[in-house]
Amino acid sequence: MRYSYEFKKAAVELYRQGKWTDTPEGVKEQSFHAKVGYANGLNNTLLDSRVRKYKKMGYNGLVNYKKGRPSKNPDMKKVGTRKPPKLNESEYEELIRLRAENEYMKAEIEVIKKEIALREQKEAARLKAKKQQSSKNSARRDTN
Repeated sequence: MRYSYEFKKAAVELYRQGKWTDTPEGVKEQSFHAKVGYANGLNNTLLDSRVRKYKKMGYNGLVNYKKGRPSKNPDMKKVGTRKPPKLNESEYEELIRLRAENEYMKAEIEVIKKEIALREQKEAARLKAKKQQSSKNSARRDTN
């Protein structure tokens, strides 16, 4: 049976006030109450298990640990620490060539950035001189 959003919302609001809505026909009261409690964010089994763990082990009981059996091959876990395979001569030469090309491109980008910065400085200086020239001209007009 599907319930409308309004019905669900009303049931949860009444549940929060400590009241229950009328159980719809064809639905067991216990399962309906469980669904309303779950919609309200309560899951009794989860809540009970968390409380039991807290009482037994304290705060550390609430920390999630890895589950399952340990790996038979512990080296499988250390993916990031494995050494890469040895490169053959052509791959090594290509690696050297690509690194040199990368350095060249980085230097080229730096030169372009500096050119842009110089252009911006020149433009700012030109605008400043133009502004000063116009202010001098306006001062001359005011005095005449």
